[in-house]
Amino acid sequence: MKVGQRTLGDTITVEDLERDPYPIYARLRADEPVSWVEAVGLWLVTRWDDVLEVIEQPDIYTAETDPSTLARTFGRNLLASEGPYHDRIRSIIEPAFRPGSVRPYIESIIAPIAHELIDAFADRGAVELMSAFAEKLSVRSLQHVLGLQSVHDDTLRSWFNDLGLGASNFEQDAQKQDVADAASEAVNRTVRALLEEPGALPEGSILARMRDQDVDGQRLTFDEICSNVKVMLVGGMQEPGDAVGIGLWALLSHPEQAAEVRADPDGLIRPAVEEGLRWHSPVGTSTRQTTRPATLAGVNLERGALIAAVVSSANRDERHWTDTERYDIHRKGAHAAFATGTNHCVGSWLARAEVRTAFRVLFERLPNLRLDDDQPIELHGWEFRGPKHLHVRWDP
Repeated sequence: MKVGQRTLGDTITVEDLERDPYPIYARLRADEPVSWVEAVGLWLVTRWDDVLEVIEQPDIYTAETDPSTLARTFGRNLLASEGPYHDRIRSIIEPAFRPGSVRPYIESIIAPIAHELIDAFADRGAVELMSAFAEKLSVRSLQHVLGLQSVHDDTLRSWFNDLGLGASNFEQDAQKQDVADAASEAVNRTVRALLEEPGALPEGSILARMRDQDVDGQRLTFDEICSNVKVMLVGGMQEPGDAVGIGLWALLSHPEQAAEVRADPDGLIRPAVEEGLRWHSPVGTSTRQTTRPATLAGVNLERGALIAAVVSSANRDERHWTDTERYDIHRKGAHAAFATGTNHCVGSWLARAEVRTAFRVLFERLPNLRLDDDQPIELHGWEFRGPKHLHVRWDP
């Protein structure tokens, strides 16, 4: 590259990414797979093999970054850490999110909440599904799993929205950070009260487990509990809710494939959900930092370089997938929407259970469920991507 020559990364703005990052990622994969984007202060890594190289080699590309939007907003946490701290936190939290632990939640928590929400609008024949169903399902399911039943739904949603501003604030906007910091303090106050009041936390909840369990005689501190609850609040509310919305839109916008799923829900809901996660990943990136000088896709990176491994782009890489822009419930292969390696999403099984259950119950309860063509979907976001609204109709 000649001195003074503009790169693709120079032309990218936060607004462009928020509007629709996928055309940008396609250009980067083709011509600039490791690209410095000044607007977000990150090297964007966009090809499948390079993304996996970054997220699966923590000795070279660490999740414990400085600066860190996650640490700045939540405090030191599981998602943005490595080594003994990461392993200790994960050993306490992860067992509650394993498939064997999640499976009982499906019929005892998730499905009853889904039916209760649908009861409120089943006779209407039309609804805006994000606000009436998807967002509430993710909030209430996580509420029960964490042990936050005493916290109002609207409060949890406001925490999620405000903390999410900080978690995605790569541009270091002071106003966004002030909003996130205020929410962070509100979470701290609420969690402290629940931890200190006898009987306030349901037995078996994640918060009770974090309070009571120890590793090698050492229990989690208050700060460790709060910082990791904030991570779970953002991830546990955003990803399942947006995955329901995006996944259902993806499926219903392909009526022939939707008909296949209706005819064989046991066999096809699972692949339909996974393809939706690949096609429009609800979480876009996994942030890393080089621990030493490294070369990636021919680009020399200095020690301390901040990198966004763009999993949503990797999931559309033409070098790894065939016909990547097409939604196909019969596609084979594992996507990277939940990342991989030691820092893969601890709540991935719960998220999948919520989305699959949502699909199953919606198709059971709402005959001829279809998109409302008069009110098209609008997706937004690059770090956290989802629909603002999803209008659907059915035959009541």
